[in-house]
Order: sequence, then C-alpha cells, then structure tokens
Amino acid sequence: MTESNFAIVCDEGCDLSAAFLERAGAVCARLDGGDSGAGASSSLAPAPVSAAEGVGAVAVAGSDHAAGALEECYRGLAARGVTEVVSVHSAACFSPALEGARRAAAACAGDLRVEVVDSGAGSAATGMLVDRASYYRHLGLSLDDAVRGLEGLAAHVRLLVVPASGAPIARRRTRRAHAGLLSRATTSLRVRISGERGLYVVTRGEVTQLARSTDLIELTSRLAHAMSAVAANEGALRYALVETGDVRSLRAMEKPLDTNEFEAHCLGTVHAGLDVGRALGTGAVAVALAPAAAYDHVPGADGSAETRGRAGASVSFSEAAGHETPAPQRDPAVPTDSAK
Repeated sequence: MTESNFAIVCDEGCDLSAAFLERAGAVCARLDGGDSGAGASSSLAPAPVSAAEGVGAVAVAGSDHAAGALEECYRGLAARGVTEVVSVHSAACFSPALEGARRAAAACAGDLRVEVVDSGAGSAATGMLVDRASYYRHLGLSLDDAVRGLEGLAAHVRLLVVPASGAPIARRRTRRAHAGLLSRATTSLRVRISGERGLYVVTRGEVTQLARSTDLIELTSRLAHAMSAVAANEGALRYALVETGDVRSLRAMEKPLDTNEFEAHCLGTVHAGLDVGRALGTGAVAVALAPAAAYDHVPGADGSAETRGRAGASVSFSEAAGHETPAPQRDPAVPTDSAK
C-alpha cells in the first residue's frame, strides 16, 4: 500500500487529544499564539457579546488572528517540502478558525495547495473528519479523493448538544423568521430567570433548537430519541461523547444511550478544550454522530475485497489511537496541540 503524503492540519476545536493527533500524524495548529500548557487561554474563544456589539466584530477579529496563525503553519509545512494540505475546521457558527483557514490558504496558494474542509459542526464532530483524513491518507487516497470523502461525511455529521444556560452557542441558534425583537428578549429573560436549557443540533453550519427544558434528564432523553430518529432513517451510527468537566452531566447523557432502540458504536469520550468549553459552557454535554455508512465509506471504493476490507476501521477517541503512520509533515517549529 502506498501512503499519500498530503499533510493534515486542524485546530484545537476538534477536541482530540495530543496523543491521538500525534499518532494520526495531524498538525494541530495553536491559534492563540500562547504556550502549550493546559491553562493557556485562547483569543478565539467566543467571548460574551452585548446585543449592541453583535457577534460580527468578534468573529472578524478572531478570523484575522486565525488567518495569521494558520498561514504561518502552512508556510512552515511548505518549507519542509509539503505540497498538499487538507485543513479541517469547525463550522463558522462554532469558531472563526474556518474563515481564517480559507484566507490563509488563499495567501499561500503560490507555495502549496491547501484544501479547507468545513465540518459543518464542531468539537468531536470535527474530530471525526480529522480521523477520517488520517485514515484516507493511510490508505493512499489522493488529496482530491480524501477531500471528496470528507465533504461527503461533513454532509452527514451532527453535533447534538445541551449547552449551559446562556452559553454563546445557544445565543447563535437559528431564529424563526417571524420571531421579533420583543419575542427574543422575552425568551432570553425567561431563560436567565428559570435556568432553562435547550437541546440543539449543529449540522451543515446551522444551529437549530430541538427542545427546551429545565430538566437535564428530559433533554438527554430527547437527545437519545433524536439519535434514534437519525438511525431509523440513515442506519447504524458512530458517535463520540463530549464532556466539559461535569461528571454528573456526562452520566445523565450516558444513561439514555444505553439502549437497544438503535444500533450504534461509541468511539469514546473527549474532553472539551478551552474554545469548545467556552462556547458550550460548564456542565454542557454533547454527542457527535454520523451514520456508519458515511463514516466507514472509502471514496472511490469499488466493492472489491480489498476496498471492502478498508471500511469500518473505527478507532477509539478516548485512547492514543489513530492510524499509525509516519508524519513527515510535522514541523517541531510549528505550534501543536496541548494535552487535553
């Protein structure tokens, strides 16, 4: 088997551990310009924004910073002889890194080819695409085939999330067309007073509210029902859990998923990093999921015994797993992910 030599770049918003990414041969660019310590702060974290400010100014500032950091990363790879890169990032509704990556790719067009892939979601959902990029490279797929496979998976991957009350991701949810200013203000006030939380789905770059309640158990049960509905329409699932440091909340999510109502395989649990943790809030829980048919699909597979054997190579996100391959593109001078 001949392994492809395109580089894989991501950022900390994929929530995969440093050990996982190292084994997968992915460069996780630090976008905050800080050290690699676990307590390093990130300038890309969604900061609280007033209604008067809007989110636009914050998003533009974060995009500028990300573009500079990623351009430095891409040029560092080019200096080592890398000519092709796939750069995988969370949706713009989750992080300004995506727009920054697109700008950095355009700036580096004369030095190397960079294909930017939008996961359409965030956290472990983006991590799923990073894992598949490593797997496609391990199988020897070309950059074009790998990008086609990642974009196909991005169309099916979802992040089901119960954020903390008032978390930034909840404030960015899709609005109903008829919802006026007074209606939105009333809803916001009720949420702050009651501690009401919502269940949201993030997919294809959109945030949509599915349910609302003050009872976390009820919301996690609705989350499990949503997964069951996806499985009924799209078949068996692959999923990963996301936790933000609250063990009780994680257990509340795990219990309804212990069911034979639908077929699913858990890839493990990841801990939300600083950026995702701030977007979702402390005590948030989430599940990243994709149909097994999309997750295990190999672009260009022709159904032969060889290509059938390629599919289904799911690894554990909870361990230092990955598709062990040489990573000639890793440059010690390029900032990398810190241990979660």
